[in-house]
Amino acid sequence: MSSTISSINSTAAANSQSTANAITSATSQTLSEQDFLNLLVTQMTSQDPLNPETNQDLLSQMVGFSTLASNTTTQTDLGQMAGGQTFSEANSLIGSQVNLQTDSNGDTTQGIVSGVNTSSGTAQIVVNGQSYSLSQLLSVTPPSTSTPSTQ
Repeated sequence: MSSTISSINSTAAANSQSTANAITSATSQTLSEQDFLNLLVTQMTSQDPLNPETNQDLLSQMVGFSTLASNTTTQTDLGQMAGGQTFSEANSLIGSQVNLQTDSNGDTTQGIVSGVNTSSGTAQIVVNGQSYSLSQLLSVTPPSTSTPSTQ
């Protein structure tokens, strides 16, 4: 009996060390779903057979995992929505007269927005053949909506 308990204790100590290593490496980075599953499996394999985890504890951990997955999906969706919003904002400026800050020295340029460039991964307006970030906008004058006279 004593050798069985010693064997259980040494196995638990080894598994505890691997769990500690997993936690240390995981805290230095963002925990992914795979990290969470690895920790859960390690915890389940190293638990004390005389005092196992309760169903409530496992359920709580699974809810945590589900919440992590849901938050990750929500974050991705919000990022895509923000990108779409930026594109829509840039697209609405086509035809508008804009003033832009071109560098950190305060130099400016002006012109009419002729298009939207997304080759950099974010929407940028094209003025005088050059792409500019929306953050460089100083002012916007909407295009005139004058109607031709019928005289």
